[in-house]
Amino acid sequence: MPLLRPLSRRLFASRGPVAALLLALSVAAPAVGAPASAEPVGAEQQPAAGKSAHGKRRAARSSAGAESEARAARREGAKAPERAAKKRAAKRDEAFRAKRGGTAAEADEPRLLSKGAPNRGRLTGAVRLRSSRHLKVREGARTWGLPVLVKALRRAAFQVAKKHGDSALLVGDLSARAGGALDGHNSHQTGRDADVGFYVVNSKGKTLRTERFVAFDDRGNAIGLPGARFDDMRNWALVEALLQDRQAGVKYLFVTDALRARLLAYAAKKRVPAEMRARAAAAMMSPRDADLHNDHFHIRVACPASMRGACVEESVARPGCATGEPKKARGAAALASSEDVYAEDAAAPATPASSPAAGAAAQADAPR
Repeated sequence: MPLLRPLSRRLFASRGPVAALLLALSVAAPAVGAPASAEPVGAEQQPAAGKSAHGKRRAARSSAGAESEARAARREGAKAPERAAKKRAAKRDEAFRAKRGGTAAEADEPRLLSKGAPNRGRLTGAVRLRSSRHLKVREGARTWGLPVLVKALRRAAFQVAKKHGDSALLVGDLSARAGGALDGHNSHQTGRDADVGFYVVNSKGKTLRTERFVAFDDRGNAIGLPGARFDDMRNWALVEALLQDRQAGVKYLFVTDALRARLLAYAAKKRVPAEMRARAAAAMMSPRDADLHNDHFHIRVACPASMRGACVEESVARPGCATGEPKKARGAAALASSEDVYAEDAAAPATPASSPAAGAAAQADAPR
């Protein structure tokens, strides 16, 4: 065929039909006799083989899964009688507790109860107050109490810090875990009492955090801590937060007459509504025979409604308890003179005791 190429070119020059035919044959010549592209041996069979292997693996996995499920079913079947026996035993126990007036939950946990008077009682099912960002438990303090008291202290400390910042409420004793007599206290026996330290500022009005309760004189100066002052702003915020907490049910805030007057005077200066000042005046009081609440508030919450049958609201009176005018009269008198007391930064005049019951309660709580 190569020999035909010169001839084809000559014939093509003549532009005849034969020349065109020869030219086409010459161009197609290299492809003639070329080996056809070889198809890979078993190309059609390979996919089938792959599919077959994949199917075998899938079948193996299915078989293994079925065998595993079968084993699990056999294990469950073996445990079924044991589970049924446990259920029957639980039902029998529940029925037995129901006959005795209890439930399974009550059998596992002690029933929450504040029993008796604050100075003669017991406590079961108490919760423990622990330190947090805005609340610090004093070292060695016994901090078991009713949940309503523990939560109220946490909320109040948070509210003071939220409103005024840089605040940490120092908390002392609440009650022992089982209530009863507590060293250093005549009350604190039923989980409804708590001692909390006053907020303190330094000579520049900056918050001063302490590890102990700080006592103050009638003019708000710290005793034994030169330059420190009673923090009117934060201490009033604490009183207000406790009294505004509807869930807390705060009944008393024991504090000295002089500091009580300072707080009421501060509230009057800040134009706190008269209703709130009257509530604070009614709640704050001082024991008649031992005025030791000059370094802390003694907070007491009321008996929860669910415990009214066992919980005694007031302390058991001791012989010779002081009596005096009703609590409302005392509060009104304090409100009338509060602005003058604050303006002069002087000690509050002595005020008569509250109602006979409240006076007895305060008397029974002294000391602390």
